[in-house]
Amino acid sequence: MAGFLYIFAENPETMKNIFKTVALAAIASLALTGCIKHEPYGRHDGHEQQGGEGQGREEEKLVVNERSDWTVRYVAREDWVNDDGSIDKVEHFQFSYKGNGYYIVRLVRPEDFKEAYQSDAAAFFTYEAESLVADAKKDGVNFWQYTDEVFDAKITDIFFNRLRSGTWTAFMIELDTKGAATGNYAETSFTLKQETPTESFSKWLGTWRASNGLVGYDLTISSIDNNFIYRIDGWERGAAVAFQMDQEYLEGEFWEPNGFLYIQSQFLGSYDDDDLGTVDELFMGNIFDSQGLTIITDEGIDLAVMVPMDGDTAELQPMEVTITTDSGDYTTKFHSMQYYMWDHANGGWHTYNANVAELPLMMTRLAGTRAEGLAPAKARTATKASIHHGQPKAGRSARNSVAKKAVRMK
Repeated sequence: MAGFLYIFAENPETMKNIFKTVALAAIASLALTGCIKHEPYGRHDGHEQQGGEGQGREEEKLVVNERSDWTVRYVAREDWVNDDGSIDKVEHFQFSYKGNGYYIVRLVRPEDFKEAYQSDAAAFFTYEAESLVADAKKDGVNFWQYTDEVFDAKITDIFFNRLRSGTWTAFMIELDTKGAATGNYAETSFTLKQETPTESFSKWLGTWRASNGLVGYDLTISSIDNNFIYRIDGWERGAAVAFQMDQEYLEGEFWEPNGFLYIQSQFLGSYDDDDLGTVDELFMGNIFDSQGLTIITDEGIDLAVMVPMDGDTAELQPMEVTITTDSGDYTTKFHSMQYYMWDHANGGWHTYNANVAELPLMMTRLAGTRAEGLAPAKARTATKASIHHGQPKAGRSARNSVAKKAVRMK
């Protein structure tokens, strides 16, 4: 059932009609877009920007109205059992919307809301609604055809993928029939506590020497969110590296069913370069075929996985990826992964180092670096929340990523 949103309504007959509508609309939407197009805090066409500044001209500023007769409730973190028997950790929310239009749900951390929107709800609602409609127009569909994120009063229960620990605010934002924010909304705040780290999570903490015999790095792994997110320092650092990426780090995801650690393509941040102007830093994967090196510019796809071996050894293995092209699809494995810079002004990709480690890499824990007592590392801001689609992750070491955006490196 990959691609379908898991929702619940108030009675069985309504549920039957909802799922029929959702299934048809979701298939149409996925066929057109390939994925959910809209993401909080901006689009990502190989780069990403924060969305708060200058949203909504002052003379047209939205008037917001918190509706006391609407409710948003965080229920609990639950186990979602997929069709293949695997289990996803999901966040369960319940909504009571009594309007005649539509609503969207946005989950934000207070610090991100302040940084991106100066805690201005009117600017936030306006930007989210306008971005959604713009995406729909670009895709040639009506905004309400994004059935995996635009809901009506029949939809009462929505599940999000696991959230990081900390304080969150969930907004239910009303849209009119044209997709504009009306200003009506409901919200709730809740806090998710850090979990006690499990033994299988803690086994990755410490410093590992990862090498293919030609190029290697010393990778220090610490906890950002116990049993969920790691911080990984050391990629593209060391004596053999021309440009030291000592100010950057990666995030990795722990997958409890198999105990593996996954590294995904990820946005790192934006800054102003003296020569290039505004640039984004990202970590992306490369494939290598008969035509040369190609960067896969999709975010959030699995690039590599750390698989435990005997004793204090592991292997960093490349993930498979299915490449979508005009002439058809083909599947290959990632050749390498590295830090990239996206140049807004010229629309170009730049590497920091030409000679990066080719996957796979053998990993050996350095003596005395088990580091169970490490404090959680600081997480990046603008953390996104994504709706759970019931896509099984069990067996992720053999799961294909699907890439829609590929750039041939010259």
